[in-house]
Amino acid sequence: MLSRSGSGSTARPRVLVFGMGNTFYGDDGIGYCLAKALRECASIEGIELVSIQALNPGHSSLLEGYDYAVFIDALIDPEAPPDAEIVVYELDPSKLDSADIVLAIEGIEPHSLDPLKLLVLARAANLFHGKGYLIGIRPERIEFNKPLSQTVIKRGIKALVKLEEVTSKLGLRPRIEYECVEEFLRSRCRGPLLD
Repeated sequence: MLSRSGSGSTARPRVLVFGMGNTFYGDDGIGYCLAKALRECASIEGIELVSIQALNPGHSSLLEGYDYAVFIDALIDPEAPPDAEIVVYELDPSKLDSADIVLAIEGIEPHSLDPLKLLVLARAANLFHGKGYLIGIRPERIEFNKPLSQTVIKRGIKALVKLEEVTSKLGLRPRIEYECVEEFLRSRCRGPLLD
């Protein structure tokens, strides 16, 4: 589904960005903080932002009417190259066969799940038929009641460059004020953020 904006404008996709992470655990909160920062520091026409601590099955309803979903989260991936600070994965539930879909749905925990399982659940519920992307940021440390590390703040900026690359391929052109984002992360993500 494509939406139209403005008079006589061209069709463009609708993208939902999930900034995820638990801000009680330092670097684990980077995705959550980045989504909050983008609200203040970016022009993101065509992109909606959601800041959440952890995915749950109810978040599948948020995907209705969107063409793409992008998840930004701290990620420790043993399969990624050891020096990879940022990884980007395409998540396409349409490539799964019915047995894989059944396994994914059966493996869903009621209080949390990963991005691919959320997309599979939304597809099975006929809410979302698009693709997703996961932009994973390697954390430096995940410790209770600590601020974001300087290392993960720098990686967060690199993750936003990847977000621009992904959304540009989809036909969107976000304009991000990187200095504003960095200042937001340094000053306003020093401790737990609660909505």
